[in-house]
Amino acid sequence: MTDAWHEMTALALGRGIAAGRIDPKALAEHFLDRIEAVDGDHRVYLRTMRERALAEAGAARARARAGLRRGPLDGVPLSWKDLFDSAGVATTAGSPIFAERVPTRDAVVLARASRAGMVALGKTNLTEFAFSALGINPHYGTPANPFDTAVARCPGGSSSGAAVSVARGLAAAAIGSDTGGSVRIPAAWNGLVGLKTTAGRLPLAGVMPLAPSLDTVGPLTRDVADANAVFAVLAAAPAADLAGATLRGARLLVAEDLVWDGTAPGVTAAARSAIERLASAGATVERIAVPEFAAALALTKEHGPLVSVEACGEWYELVEANPDKVYHNVRRRFLMGAEARADRIERLRHGLAALGRDLHARIAGADALIAPTVAISPPPIAALMADDDAYFAANMAALRNTTLGNLLRVCAVSLPFGDDGAGLPVGLMLMGRPFTEAALLRIAAAAEAVLGPGPRPA
Repeated sequence: MTDAWHEMTALALGRGIAAGRIDPKALAEHFLDRIEAVDGDHRVYLRTMRERALAEAGAARARARAGLRRGPLDGVPLSWKDLFDSAGVATTAGSPIFAERVPTRDAVVLARASRAGMVALGKTNLTEFAFSALGINPHYGTPANPFDTAVARCPGGSSSGAAVSVARGLAAAAIGSDTGGSVRIPAAWNGLVGLKTTAGRLPLAGVMPLAPSLDTVGPLTRDVADANAVFAVLAAAPAADLAGATLRGARLLVAEDLVWDGTAPGVTAAARSAIERLASAGATVERIAVPEFAAALALTKEHGPLVSVEACGEWYELVEANPDKVYHNVRRRFLMGAEARADRIERLRHGLAALGRDLHARIAGADALIAPTVAISPPPIAALMADDDAYFAANMAALRNTTLGNLLRVCAVSLPFGDDGAGLPVGLMLMGRPFTEAALLRIAAAAEAVLGPGPRPA
C-alpha cells in the first residue's frame, strides 16, 4: 500500500488517514525516504525539515486516533518554496547571498498550514530571487523536467522545485509563489494544476518579496480538488463547493489575440483541441478580442517592466554588492528596472489599473477567460545556459501569457490536459475577475472532468 502513497492526491491521503488506513507518521517517513533516495543531489529540495515533519506527523497521528482531526488535509505532507520563512530553518530565495538567513518565525501561510495539521517536508529549489520563468539555478542546480529522461529540460520557474516535488512524488502538494507566472508556468510544464490567487487574497507576511504589488501565493497540486482544499487552508476560509460542477450553461471566453502569437504549433493544436472538447461538453465558447493584453505589454515596453522596478527597490543594493553571487541573467533583469523614472512608473501603474478595470468589465458575466498557459514547451537547459540571448528569449516567451494576469490583477488556474505531440505537458489557463477564486475553481473542476487528469512522468 505504501508504494502508492506518493501517487495519491492530497485529499485521498487525507481520507486514508481519516479511515485509519494511513498512519501520518509512516506517511511522512515514506515521503522523506523518497526524497533522500530520489533527490540525492538536492536539486528539488534545498533542505528537508525532517525533525519538524516527524513531529507534526506524530501530532496528526494522535489527533486521528482521538477522532480530533483538524480538517481533510490533517497529516498530509507538502513542500514549501524556499522563500517562505520557516522558524529555525534557512530560507534563502534560492540565492547564496542568503545562505545564512535563518528566520525566527514562520510565514503566516506556513503557520496556517501547520495549524490545519499539514506536514512541512522541506524547502524547495527556485530561480534565485524567484526572478525567472525557466527555473534555472546555476548555484544550487536545476531540477530537470521529469517528462524527458533523455534531455534535461527546464522545469519552469520560478517555483521549479515545488512543481517537480509533486510531479516526481516527493510531496502530496506544493506551495509556490506567482509574480509573473511562477506557479502556472511550472504547473503547465509538469502536468499539474497551478492556482494563481488574486494579489492581496493571501497574506505575504514572512514571504521574501520580489515585486510586492504583483507577488501572490498559490498551490501546485495533482488536481483541482486538491488546489481548492489547499487554498482554503492558506486562506483560513471554507473551501469552495465543487460538487456537481458542470460545463452545461457555462460561458467561456477565448482570447483570440496576442496569447496565440508565436505559440508553438504543438501547444496551439493541443489547446485548440481542448477548447473544442469544452464546447462539446455543453459550454458556450465565444472567441473575443482582448485589447487590454496588447495595451498592457505596450505600456510596460514604454515605461519599463514593473516587476524589475519593484525588485530593484527590494534588492538592488544587495545584488550590486554581490555580483559574483547572482546569476548574470537574473542580474540583467534587475538592471532593467534600475534606471526607471518615478513619473513613468506612476503612469505605468495608473495605466495598468485602468486596463485591469476594462478587462474585468469585459469578462463580467463569463465563467472564465481562456488562453494557453505557456506559449512554448520546456526548452533544454544546456542550450539556454550556453546562450544568453536564447535564455532571455525563452524567458520572455514563457512569461508572455501568464504575466498578463499579474499586471491586470486577475486570478487564474492552469489545468493540465495533454501534451504537445512530443510528450511534453501543455497547460490551459482559465482566468477570472479578482477575488473570484471559488467560482474559478468550480468551473476548473468542471473543465477537468472533461479534459481528464494531467499526464504523468514515465
